[in-house]
Amino acid sequence: MKQGRKYGAVSIGSMMLLSVVASACSNSTAQPEASKSATAAASASPVAAQTAAVKVDPLAKYVPPIEVTTVRSVDATFKYAAGDSIDSNIWTKIFEQDYGIKVKNAWSVDSTQYHQKLNVSIASGDIPDFLEVNKEEMKRLADAGQLEDLTKVWAQYSSPYLKDMLNQDGGIGIKAATIDGKMLGIPHTFSNGGISTAEMIYVRTDWLQKLKLPEPKTMDDVIKIATAFAKQDPDGNGKDDTIGLAVNKDFWDYGHGSLRGFFNGYHGYTDIFIKNPSGKLVYGFVQKELKAPLKKLQELYKDGVLDKEFGVKPPAKIQEDVAAGRVGLAYGLVSDGGYIQKENHTKDPKAQWKVFPIVSADSQPAVPQLYDTAGTFYVVKKGSKHPEAAIKLANIYINRFYEKSYAPDPNPFITDSKTGIMAAKYAPVTMDSLNTNLDAYHQVQESLKTGDGSKLGFPASVHFDRMTKFKAGDDTMWFSNIVMGDGGSYSVIDQYNKAKIGQYNLFLAPATPTMSEKLPTLKKKVAETFTKIIMGDSSVDEFDKFAEEFQKLGGDKIEQEVNDWYAKNK
Repeated sequence: MKQGRKYGAVSIGSMMLLSVVASACSNSTAQPEASKSATAAASASPVAAQTAAVKVDPLAKYVPPIEVTTVRSVDATFKYAAGDSIDSNIWTKIFEQDYGIKVKNAWSVDSTQYHQKLNVSIASGDIPDFLEVNKEEMKRLADAGQLEDLTKVWAQYSSPYLKDMLNQDGGIGIKAATIDGKMLGIPHTFSNGGISTAEMIYVRTDWLQKLKLPEPKTMDDVIKIATAFAKQDPDGNGKDDTIGLAVNKDFWDYGHGSLRGFFNGYHGYTDIFIKNPSGKLVYGFVQKELKAPLKKLQELYKDGVLDKEFGVKPPAKIQEDVAAGRVGLAYGLVSDGGYIQKENHTKDPKAQWKVFPIVSADSQPAVPQLYDTAGTFYVVKKGSKHPEAAIKLANIYINRFYEKSYAPDPNPFITDSKTGIMAAKYAPVTMDSLNTNLDAYHQVQESLKTGDGSKLGFPASVHFDRMTKFKAGDDTMWFSNIVMGDGGSYSVIDQYNKAKIGQYNLFLAPATPTMSEKLPTLKKKVAETFTKIIMGDSSVDEFDKFAEEFQKLGGDKIEQEVNDWYAKNK
């Protein structure tokens, strides 16, 4: 997963896009109040006392209160009510008044300067009680012996909801936070992560019907549809101006018009490490499974099915093409339809879209590749008096934001439509369910059957309200249907989830030394070679030469370092 995925943009931000689019502490220090059952058990027997030491109330108030320090990253999207700031707001009051926790920010800076300032603090050894770091920073702190082992306090203090939430990826995030067998960080997961990061196929169904084409079930279907959309004037304007398959210039990466899902249909993977038949981790970019899809793309380009200018078009230009009615088929992500295809439908109400799972080129099922579930982690300074405090702050955030019902009043932490203030951002520890909107999709579908959404919480209640309006004839809610409807993007995510398919990057550690030194240059070679092959400037057999050179120029050494890590962390 790329660094730089900020909290506001990816975590709550992704969820709100879809909702709009849709330890041992000494007796002299403060302790959370034990639950009544734990206190009773402690007085019953020595064995019960040992159990009581583990069984604590994850939301208990500290008596007397405690103070913990942290550092913060903020940006222009952080808006405050009069008198509020990152240092004093709804969360700081809740922490102090209800839970006996005073959170003090040692410093706060703009997100563009956060890691620079953090690295200065790390180098000087002047770090707060807890802080958010990326993989590389976590490894540096771990190597310097500056991090607390959270293994025991995590088991003891994390709430059942939090534990369940961080197991939605099968433990991938926690494994990434584990170094030498110790859990040294808490994964900062984001909503619409995990299985919800899989690609899918967006298709204009009004064009399908006009050209009497079947919905895509195989790769051959996709090729036939793309070819027909490029050559059979699906928009009926008598001009050769439609694009068969939208492709952006960074097609091996992300964004609308990516080809990751296309490659996955041939069982090829881009920019992740996968396991080969012998059990070794290998880099997807140089595996033979990518050769066949590159050959097919070369044929499509030559035949005029791909845009001749794709090599200079960023994802934003693909969005413009979709909005203008020039595109009828593209690979994309779960939220795309709610704002990209939406623009096309708004301009042309006859334009109808449906979303489909990626398809396979053979009899084996296509398995979509997935994002890492966490790119940053909350870590605790070695020797902190209250190593459990960061975990308790996470419990509180989840309880107040997700578990607590505020009906009939609105959730006070979501974006206020009048002021643009989103108080959820102020919390110093935030993590969101990977399946936030997948769970909401299930709830909405069930509630639509009964017509009763009165008991739905956030964000399902928002989606239900919009879907109800859409079904009653309000076409301004079309954007909600393309996400939460029967043929919407979450119906596809639901299919993936039920089939239990998805390929994560199996290398979860920070970049290895050779990776840091050579991979950026090698990836430029990937982009250059793949683009030339697709455009016909190079033979598809150039892939074999490229893969061999890639390995000689550092790929072999990178794989060795990756497999050395994997041998210790299977």
